[in-house]
Amino acid sequence: MKTKRIAGLILLFSCSMIAFSQNKGVKTITEGELRYHLGFLASPEFRGRMNPSAELDIATVYLGNWAKNSGLTPLFPDGSYYQPIPTKVSCVSEPNTRLRIINSKGEQVYYYRKSFGGNFSVSGSYSGEAVFIGLGITNTEKGWDDLKDIDLSNKMVILLDEPMPGQKTELGSTYAYRLSSRISLIREKGAAGVLAVIPPELESKHSHGVNIFDRIPSGRMTDYFDTQRRGTPPATATQNQPQQPVRRPSLPFGQAAVSHDLAAAILGISVEEVGKMFQTIRQGIEVPGKIVTGTTIQLNVEIENQDRTSRNVIGMIPGSDPKLKDEYIVVCAHHDHLGISDGQVIAGADDNGTGTVALLEIAQALMTERPKRSVIIAWFTGEEEGMNGSHFFVNNCPVPIEKISACLNLDMLGRNNTDSLYLVGSNLLSSELDASIHKVNTQSGINFGFNYLYSNLTHPQRVYFRSDHYPFIRFGIPSVWIFCGFTPDYHTPRDILEFINYPKFLKVTKLTYLTAYEIGNKPELLKLDVNPEVKSRGKHNMQTRSLFENVKQ
Repeated sequence: MKTKRIAGLILLFSCSMIAFSQNKGVKTITEGELRYHLGFLASPEFRGRMNPSAELDIATVYLGNWAKNSGLTPLFPDGSYYQPIPTKVSCVSEPNTRLRIINSKGEQVYYYRKSFGGNFSVSGSYSGEAVFIGLGITNTEKGWDDLKDIDLSNKMVILLDEPMPGQKTELGSTYAYRLSSRISLIREKGAAGVLAVIPPELESKHSHGVNIFDRIPSGRMTDYFDTQRRGTPPATATQNQPQQPVRRPSLPFGQAAVSHDLAAAILGISVEEVGKMFQTIRQGIEVPGKIVTGTTIQLNVEIENQDRTSRNVIGMIPGSDPKLKDEYIVVCAHHDHLGISDGQVIAGADDNGTGTVALLEIAQALMTERPKRSVIIAWFTGEEEGMNGSHFFVNNCPVPIEKISACLNLDMLGRNNTDSLYLVGSNLLSSELDASIHKVNTQSGINFGFNYLYSNLTHPQRVYFRSDHYPFIRFGIPSVWIFCGFTPDYHTPRDILEFINYPKFLKVTKLTYLTAYEIGNKPELLKLDVNPEVKSRGKHNMQTRSLFENVKQ
């Protein structure tokens, strides 16, 4: 009896010590520090932290210096916290990117950034007869059909960038793709291109001197790493090929945004009449389409490609156990965002300033009392362009992939209801990962209500595939995207500091720290016990069809 009592006291003491250790870490996570770091990194002066950009480089150095000064261990052979990633940057050549209107009056020339803009990625020429189609929407249920009896084949199509009256954008749909369904249908009908007339609100800024067509050059990874995303071998480069002359081929389809003065010149009406068309639409009345007889549009685009480098920031808290320190937990977030769109800064306070800053507090807490396993803190670049940084990391991992127990990905933590949270993917490879999150949620008194809506692989918005947890899942590593949910401000200029729910942000940060600590102290790596086709961690899983279920590749 006495032996049982002593054993019980030892167990109670051990549990108390674990709780005390975790409490020591939790107490270092404060709302004040979250506000301090976020107030800097999500300020408009960072111009949206586009990848690549000077502003993102500054944010990267801020994080790297913090990691060094806080005592995180570098993982790269040169003692650096930075993992360079090759990136190709596409820049539009402004003098050589022009739009011509050719009609009986002669030829009028308009220039990129001054009168039109677009996220162009290839050089080429788009041309055709001009046709106006109102909103370009076909909705038979509402009795609205802008495309009825209009031949779009080989035409340059002009439409109004305006939603159908009463139409609501589904949460999680990005502002940048607001016209995508309309444009897809127009493309299917054989059009040569689409010119979207900007809404009156943007035109007002344009007329007052704001460069609404300003864009930071967009970057993407090299073709080699695109193939790694799909698990296919890299293409073999052909050596000693003669350099081909630069040409502007005739391309099948193009898309641009145009000012009201350019639209007026195409349609043969006044700028005021262009504005009145938007007013008519907003009153629920269709604006009839028409062929702009005798008017041809030619859009010439010239792109300059440059090789650049972007960087992940990686640091490690070594585990406290001599054996288990050679196993790892990855806690990650992306620190890039969208930069500038329509001349406005997309600051990305929630997406993903919150995840970026949460990692600082989590690392600080883990340094206070280290778990048995080592924890890798990873700030990834290029998430907004296809998870470039995380794909690169798992394909060039500085530690053995098969030794990574789990990945906890933080992306958007500071909006919506204080007591609810989305878990994406936590229950799809390991039941122990999901159970650990629930355990610390209850025992800590944080008590989030969890929602698994976006763990559905066939969800129409494919949310499961859209953040930095996904490259880890492809390698068979149990992973979760911890996520506050979408808002109407997602990927818009309204994702700013003023709308952050700091009490929720603080709770999520504490929950993630406690989960990392819990998993870091388990006697074994998390079991792969959910998907029977994923039996071990490693690159071999990239060919496993069941990771994608019935989703089209």
